[in-house]
Amino acid sequence: MENSSDKNIFSIGVDNFKKGEFKIALDYFKKLLINYPENTSLLENIALTEYNLKNLYECELILKKIIKLNKNSKRQFNFLLKVLREEDKIEELKKLIDIGIKSNQIDKKFSIIKNILFPFINKNNKEIQYFRNNANEYLNNFLSSSEEINLEIDKQSLDPPIFNYSYDQFDNLELNKKFVKLFKKIYPNLNQEVSFSKKNSEKIKIGFISEYFTNHTIGKLFKGTIFNLNQDKFDIKIFHLHKTKKSKIFSEFLEKEINLNLKNITLPKQFNEKVEIIKKNQLDIIFYPDIGMSAELYFLTFLRLAKYQIVSWGHPISTGNPNIDFFLSSKKSEDESAQKNYSEKLILLEHMLYYYKPTTSLKLDLEEMNKPNIYSCPQTLFKIHPEFDEIINQILTKDKNAKIYFIKDTNKVLFKKLIERFKERLGSNIDRIIFLEKLSYEKFLNHCGSASVLLDPIYYGGGNSFYESMYYGTPTVTLPTDHLKCRLTLGAYNQMEVEDIPMVNSAEEYVNKAIEIANLKPKKMLDLKKYYSDAAFNKLYENKKYTDELENFLFNLF
Repeated sequence: MENSSDKNIFSIGVDNFKKGEFKIALDYFKKLLINYPENTSLLENIALTEYNLKNLYECELILKKIIKLNKNSKRQFNFLLKVLREEDKIEELKKLIDIGIKSNQIDKKFSIIKNILFPFINKNNKEIQYFRNNANEYLNNFLSSSEEINLEIDKQSLDPPIFNYSYDQFDNLELNKKFVKLFKKIYPNLNQEVSFSKKNSEKIKIGFISEYFTNHTIGKLFKGTIFNLNQDKFDIKIFHLHKTKKSKIFSEFLEKEINLNLKNITLPKQFNEKVEIIKKNQLDIIFYPDIGMSAELYFLTFLRLAKYQIVSWGHPISTGNPNIDFFLSSKKSEDESAQKNYSEKLILLEHMLYYYKPTTSLKLDLEEMNKPNIYSCPQTLFKIHPEFDEIINQILTKDKNAKIYFIKDTNKVLFKKLIERFKERLGSNIDRIIFLEKLSYEKFLNHCGSASVLLDPIYYGGGNSFYESMYYGTPTVTLPTDHLKCRLTLGAYNQMEVEDIPMVNSAEEYVNKAIEIANLKPKKMLDLKKYYSDAAFNKLYENKKYTDELENFLFNLF
C-alpha cells in the first residue's frame, strides 16, 4: 500500500483486531478491498478476522482467493484445511488433502487424517457405515504393514478421532484399540518408559487432569467431586492446560487453593514439559475425568505417570488404552454385562456423582412452566443421529400442536447441515422445528423448565444437561441401549429413586411417551415436574455418599 491514508486505515484495522474488536477491524480491512483486491496481506487479515467472527464460509472464500493468487501459500493452504474441517466439508477436505500432498504443501500427517475423518453430522446410516469401514480398513492395513511414519507430537499433532466416532449406534472398543496402536506407531514419544515414584506419604497424592475445569460440561460435572474429597486423606493436584479458558468455574478452582489447600498447576504446550511437571509431583493416582476431548491431553494418557490411572464418564467411552487401569462408573447406569464394553477394569459405585445444585436468579413462574406441546432437545447437535429424525417426524405428525426446539452451535455449521437433513426427512413438519441461539446458563435452565418434555437423543444421550434440567423437573424421555453413552439419564433417574421413569424400549414407544407427557393436563404436568425436582434436590444433587464411596475405593488401592 503506497497511499499513507490507506496504510493508516490498515493499521487501525490491525489495532482493532489485536484488541478483539473483530467487526470494527473487518470494516476497516474491507474499505481497502476496492483499491487492493489482490493484496495478499490484506486478504490474509480479512480471512483471519472472518474466522474469529465465526464466519467460516466467508473465511473459506477468501482463503481460496489467496491460494489462487499464490499457489505456494502453504500457511493459507493449511488454514483452509482447518476451516473445511470445522465446516464439516469432508469430501472437499479429502480432495484438498490429495492436492496438498501432491504439491508438497502440507505435512505428511494429513495422509493419515484423510483416512480417519468422520463427519460431525452424518446424512444417514449408510454414510456412517462408509466412514467407519474406511477407517477400519485403513487401520488394519497400516498396522499390519511395515510402513513407517514418524511424527513429532508437538509439531504434527492429530486430533484424537475417538471423540467423533462416539455418536452413533456402534461399539467403539476395538476401533479405539486400533487408534491407540496407530498413535504408538507414528509417535515414538508415546513408547517411552517413564519411572514414577511409589507411594511415599500417608496421604494419597492424586492428580486430576483436564483441559476443561472451566465453564464446560467437565467443570460442572466434576468440580463437586474434587472439592469434596477428604483433605486429610488426599493431597490433591489440579492440572489445567495452558489454553484452559478463564471463567467462573476456573476461578472457583483457584479460590479452593486457599480454602481447601488444592494445588492448581498449568501445564505448558510442549509434550515433554508436561510429562516432566507431572513426574515432579510424584502422583500415586491420576484421574482423567475425560479422555479424547482434548488433543493435547489425550497423548499424555499413553504414558504411565502414576501407579494407578483412572478415567470416568466425562466422555463415556472406553479408551482402548492399556495404560488406563479403571473406568469409574455406577451400578445406577450400567447393565450387568457392561464390562464387555471396556478395556479398563469397570468400577461400579452405588452412586452417580457429587453435583452441585443448580441455581438461578431468573426463576420461572408456574404459568411459564405449564405450557403444553413444547418439546425440546437441548443437546449438542452432533448427538442428533439420522435415526432420531424419524422420531422427531412422528412426534410432529401425531401431535399437530407440537413445537420442537433445538439449540444452534456457535459456528452455525452443524445447524445448517442438520436443517438440510431435516428438509429431506420432515417435509412440511419442519415448520414446527425451532432452533434457538446459544443460551446463557440461566436461560438454559429456564428453557428446560418451560418445556413440556425433554427429548434424550438416541445412541448418545444427555449427561450434564439432565442434571441442570432437573432444577425444574421437566421429564426427559430416554431410550437406552447397553452402552453408557446413552444410559446416563437413566442412571440419574435411578439415583433419584423415582417411580415411572420415562424410559422406553423402541422408537414407537419413545414417540408415544413424549406425546403423552407433552399433553398432560396443567395440574398433572406441574405435579410431575415438582415430583422430579424434589427427588433431584433430595437424592441427585450434592450426594456425599458418592464421595465417601469414591474415597474408599481409592484408599483401598494401597
